[in-house]
Amino acid sequence: MDIDPRRLPFLMAVGREGGIVAAADILMVSPSAVSQQIQKLEDEVGLKLVERTTAGAVLTPAGRIVADSGERISTEIAETLKALRPLTGQVTGTATIGAFLTVIRSTLIPALATLDENLPGVDLRIEETDEQPGMARLRTGAFDLLVIERDEEPGIAPRGYTDTPFIDEPWVLVTPDSAPAIGSIADLGELTWLRTTPGSTGDHVMRRITKSLPATHWAPHTYTTYDVARALVRARVGSTVLPAMALSGANFEGMRVTPLPTLGTRQILLRRKNHGWDEAGAPARVAAHLLEWTRHHDSTVTE
Repeated sequence: MDIDPRRLPFLMAVGREGGIVAAADILMVSPSAVSQQIQKLEDEVGLKLVERTTAGAVLTPAGRIVADSGERISTEIAETLKALRPLTGQVTGTATIGAFLTVIRSTLIPALATLDENLPGVDLRIEETDEQPGMARLRTGAFDLLVIERDEEPGIAPRGYTDTPFIDEPWVLVTPDSAPAIGSIADLGELTWLRTTPGSTGDHVMRRITKSLPATHWAPHTYTTYDVARALVRARVGSTVLPAMALSGANFEGMRVTPLPTLGTRQILLRRKNHGWDEAGAPARVAAHLLEWTRHHDSTVTE
């Protein structure tokens, strides 16, 4: 009995995907190539490894034993390569980022492929969080970086922390399509406004904008998430101001989006602790690559 380890990925793919054709799609080869490799592996082992059924293909008990061995071999190889990376001068380590939904969806996830290519030795972890629980995790070291948001002037970081400007994102006016067209700040007094979570950045910008109006008409509805905000606007019960990222990939039916430069920008920052920060370490390198990535990509496209 002599197993060629190069055939193991074919068996492992069949086990994961539940079929020859699905495994072929993942491996980007023909189904016949998968079947041939499985047959050769079965000849080497001397046992049936895959059972063909009307619903697909499943591993036999012997197939599961061989596939599990393949998984262990793959893990060992990955760990070996990881251990060798420092010897090649590559940055290694773990970087954990806490961030809110719109930044994760519009920036962090699209940047993953570039980060993986440029920092293959870094284990990057993203966790969705709000600022208050995120700060608790940043203080304890559970987060290396925390993405936070501010309306207009960001202010000074707390003592012992550093805030680095990350993204300047425009605020945009979102009104029902039945509302009057808005051409300037002076026209905003004609709108009925939705309320948002008190104390939030969205609440801050809403109060900043409406305080200059002669009168403010408030709808009896309050939202916390951008999904609910858009739904309320589409229901034609009120208008609001949202960051451009909140409209990326959104359904614009029933809504009118009006960019007004005078609405200002949402300031998005990368916050980190000063203690223990190493400019050559994994978190610092991830931060630098994210800043570079945003310089070449627009994360605020709304359509």
